[in-house]
Amino acid sequence: GGRLRTRGGEGGRGPGASGRASEERMDFDNESLLRCFITEEEEKAIIEWNKENDHGRSDIFEYRLEESDKLREEGNGFFKDNDFETALHRYYAAIWHLDFDIGQQWNMMENHQLDLNSRKLKVIGNICAAHLKAKDWTKTKHAADVGLRHMKKSDLKDNEAEARLLYRKGLANLERGFSEDAYESLKKADSVNPGDRQIRQALQQASKGQKEDKVKAKEVWKDKLLSEEDKACQGSWSQPSVLFARTRARLRRCCRRKDKGQ
Repeated sequence: GGRLRTRGGEGGRGPGASGRASEERMDFDNESLLRCFITEEEEKAIIEWNKENDHGRSDIFEYRLEESDKLREEGNGFFKDNDFETALHRYYAAIWHLDFDIGQQWNMMENHQLDLNSRKLKVIGNICAAHLKAKDWTKTKHAADVGLRHMKKSDLKDNEAEARLLYRKGLANLERGFSEDAYESLKKADSVNPGDRQIRQALQQASKGQKEDKVKAKEVWKDKLLSEEDKACQGSWSQPSVLFARTRARLRRCCRRKDKGQ
């Protein structure tokens, strides 16, 4: 088998694919995976960097995947050195090579589509891990959501990868103070990959946080539902204002009882 050449070069469309492609485009939040993570200006800078550093985008499918693999591995090297900013840059550069438009993807055989989607999932996982290590909880949660959405749309079955994304999303939400959302993600992670110690620990933490949140919410509502008179009655008898409020409340209750008796 020869190399698969992507028809139409950059943004080309295969014959007879236009109707189906336009339908599929409507289902995508971004046709470009890279634009799920960075702005248009940042994308231009990534493309420029790739071209200037001998990482031009080939029109041959296998070469693009190989180039993406090289850049992702380079990113992993920076990740190990705790240089998360440069690691993310290389991961974004890798994604550019994996960004085929819908017209090009339409021409791919099933095995090529699987190769492409599996690589996308790996690099999304790397991006999510880099944001987690950098303690950028909002971007961690966003990257996890992108990964989970990609798995669903591509019909990828990988329990470990799905559980990892759900776990990172749960941790990010926990750090952001969203215990309920965290619990939901971690519960799913535990069902997808049962018995994982890290997931279980985080799930217990989220469960505890959820209970504390409910107690706090109950107190807030209780306070909101108290009448002004009830609030004035709270406090020590030694405070004249509290004594006055409680005496007035008692007299009012006595009057109500008398009225009912008559």
